[in-house]
Amino acid sequence: FILLFVGVFSSCKEKEEPVNGEVNVIISGIELLEPSKFPSSRISADNTWEHEYEPKLSLTFLASSGEKFNLDINPNNFTSPFSISLPKGNYELTGSSSITDSFSLLPLRIKQNLTVNTSDQKIQLTATSDAGLFTITNKNLGNSAPQLFISNQKLKLKGKFYYFYSNSGAGQKVKIPLSDGSSSFNFDWEPKPFTHRHLGLDNPNDPSDIESFIQDDFLLDQNQLLISEKGIPTNLSPKIQSELPISQNENSGLAFIQNRLFSINDGGNTNDIFELNPNTGAVIRTIRVSNATNSDWEDLAQSDTHLFIGDFGNNNGTRKDLAIYKISIASLLTLDEVTGEKINFTYSDQTDFSGNGGKHNFDCEAFFFASNQLHLFTKNRVDQKTNHYTLNPNQTSGTAILTSGFDIKGLVTAASIDQLGNICLLGYEDAGLASRSFIWLFSKYSGIAFFSGKSNRIFLGSPSLLSQTEGLIFDQEGQVIITGEQISLSGFTVPAKLSKIDLRGLF
Repeated sequence: FILLFVGVFSSCKEKEEPVNGEVNVIISGIELLEPSKFPSSRISADNTWEHEYEPKLSLTFLASSGEKFNLDINPNNFTSPFSISLPKGNYELTGSSSITDSFSLLPLRIKQNLTVNTSDQKIQLTATSDAGLFTITNKNLGNSAPQLFISNQKLKLKGKFYYFYSNSGAGQKVKIPLSDGSSSFNFDWEPKPFTHRHLGLDNPNDPSDIESFIQDDFLLDQNQLLISEKGIPTNLSPKIQSELPISQNENSGLAFIQNRLFSINDGGNTNDIFELNPNTGAVIRTIRVSNATNSDWEDLAQSDTHLFIGDFGNNNGTRKDLAIYKISIASLLTLDEVTGEKINFTYSDQTDFSGNGGKHNFDCEAFFFASNQLHLFTKNRVDQKTNHYTLNPNQTSGTAILTSGFDIKGLVTAASIDQLGNICLLGYEDAGLASRSFIWLFSKYSGIAFFSGKSNRIFLGSPSLLSQTEGLIFDQEGQVIITGEQISLSGFTVPAKLSKIDLRGLF
């Protein structure tokens, strides 16, 4: 009997140590982040987002003795609190959601320390998540729901907001239909844990359009896009890919040939073409144009067989040696030194070469190839417009013929056309520190009357963020690559940068 008693006593002691008795632990609720840690930046906001969680949250209570206790709960409903009987002691409480629909339900993770020492002890779970939240106000949109660009999965509608959750690191592109019934735009979102990205399309003449959130549990990132009378966003932000290397500090033109990106620098630099990594901007290769001089190279254009270098920068308006170099693409892709055929030209309507102290309309930094012609777009320093000229590329000397003009309301620095005939003109306002970079979009025109169809201007942001935007080209997917040259603003330097923006659906 004594041996039996000692054995039982030892066994019980080993199992229960270091606990003393059972305690009913009641789980009364769940909280994400302490709201006071993230005070609202918009006190007037009247919307608070209420999350719906994955319905099964599996909890594990790990005692300091190594013993484990498990409990499954539904974090959406604490009408009847969940409870579990635990021995007294210290625990590590962990848990994770069973993922069934992470697109519209927020998955949770639990990790907290717990001391159990009181009968009917109430606790709250402190949860985190790897997911971020995207919402967009259901106003000034088209009749269909926004959807993910790749999967075509439609966003869920809750109240007056479309929404979805996504894990961090899984970059998302949201296709957003616009109220004109034919246009859409693609919005890039980089999800971050515990971050709520809210987007609204706002008519500047209707203050009731603005819907904002009170910052509660998720860190709030609100983005209001203004729309024009046509229902098109007037401001979109390119995604900055990287800073460019020092050799590209004065980059001025881009070409995209067989999925390869090429650039040049403007006047006073070497007579080199650079092949760049399209994602990082790193220099892969340098190609010397042996028989050319970089008087003021400003843009690149391309046909199926040739690359064209526009040596037509004309800041002072006095140049009589405007030229374009024509280079074989086959040579460009394979050789480190190439030669170019030179096309000398003049403008059909320029008779005064005095330059008028720099106030003239015969500077040019933008052109492309289409319909067997070169199309030049001037940087008018007098009237902030652009003039469209055509030039025959199959000659050694010719005249650029004026065809039309457009009130661009700024200075044009690059041009590009895609395979569908959609046109982008890149530029910036001539307003000093208040300047903004912009893109004009042209489509649905007749023949080569590029300004006769649909047109929209979209502001891209300040040169203090993007650098001075000088180069632009469509890539193989129809997205637009933008480069900017290094500039100095009020004592600080903005490095040259490579950016991308998706304008598909807006043409």
